[in-house]
Amino acid sequence: MWFFALLLQTHSAWAVKNFENEIERDIPLRKSLPIYLQHKTGSITIQGWVQDRVRVKMKSHVLADSEAQAKQAFDKLGLISLESLDRFEMRVGHKQGVDLVSKMKDQLQNSVQVDLEIKAPLQSDITIVLGDGKQLKIESWHGGVTILGKNNNLQFSKLSLVRPLSINCVECDTQIRDSKFGGHLFLGSKALLLSNVEATPSVSIDESNEEIRIENSRGVMSVNTKTGRMSVLKFNGNLNFQSIDGGADISGFQGNLNVQTQTGQVVVDVDSIQKQLNVDTDKSDIQLALPPQFEGALDLSSLRGEVVVQFAYELKHAGSDTYGPSSPGRIDGQIGSNASVNLHAYTKQGGVRLIRKAPAR
Repeated sequence: MWFFALLLQTHSAWAVKNFENEIERDIPLRKSLPIYLQHKTGSITIQGWVQDRVRVKMKSHVLADSEAQAKQAFDKLGLISLESLDRFEMRVGHKQGVDLVSKMKDQLQNSVQVDLEIKAPLQSDITIVLGDGKQLKIESWHGGVTILGKNNNLQFSKLSLVRPLSINCVECDTQIRDSKFGGHLFLGSKALLLSNVEATPSVSIDESNEEIRIENSRGVMSVNTKTGRMSVLKFNGNLNFQSIDGGADISGFQGNLNVQTQTGQVVVDVDSIQKQLNVDTDKSDIQLALPPQFEGALDLSSLRGEVVVQFAYELKHAGSDTYGPSSPGRIDGQIGSNASVNLHAYTKQGGVRLIRKAPAR
């Protein structure tokens, strides 16, 4: 008897197939309103356009024993939209007439996945509530964007936002490319990539323990992390980095830089400093590479490590120039005659190295 029951279960498992259904719908907008989208059963792709309407393509997938059973599951779901006084709402839900028991049964089975492809007015503000583990892509958007989610994959490109970007997404892997925006990003402990981004008026980032990569970007940025490391390739502007145990590897930097960390090593390759470069760490080494034409005031110190300077500099309390390795302690001096640029580096247990880069060819 048990063998016969197992055979029936195996046959049933073999009989299950994946069925797909696609529906496209246009929704005209009577006025410009913020868009609110809540979707937890699939991924979302959003593209801005200049039309005064929303176009939604629903791509549904279900595992079922037969086409009739799949059709029954598809027929229960529909796109629900509501235009109120202060916002335009959209969600995928059960159509009218579906009883409560069926709704609860479908939620428990979680058998239907619905992916959305949306085109909407690009000047609109939009708020999106995501399901756990789902993917979101937004391209060519100008209004404000607010994201709420968990364990999501977020991809943004060609944003030019006139209002803030706000991401509150726990454990979310995030990439933002070719965009101009300001706002606040809270990402938990997943990696972040900013590539060809202009931060205006400013961008603040809170992250726990994964790498933060910034490439070919500019503007005003502030990064706060517990153990995550910041990797920067070509940045022009004001950059602030604070970490407990994370370090920083920065190259091709222009502007003003402030780095504060307890144990993370700091390596900075500088093209130019506008006014100041500050690095403070408790237990790690600091290495700063500067162009050969650099001029500025020096405040370099280590309590237990060595301070090395590969520039000719003049001590503020000495009458002669000094060049090369220095004894442990503090160097309070100046390179050249430009006192408007300040370079500060302090470590308790590590060393400080000020390297003179080779002339550019």
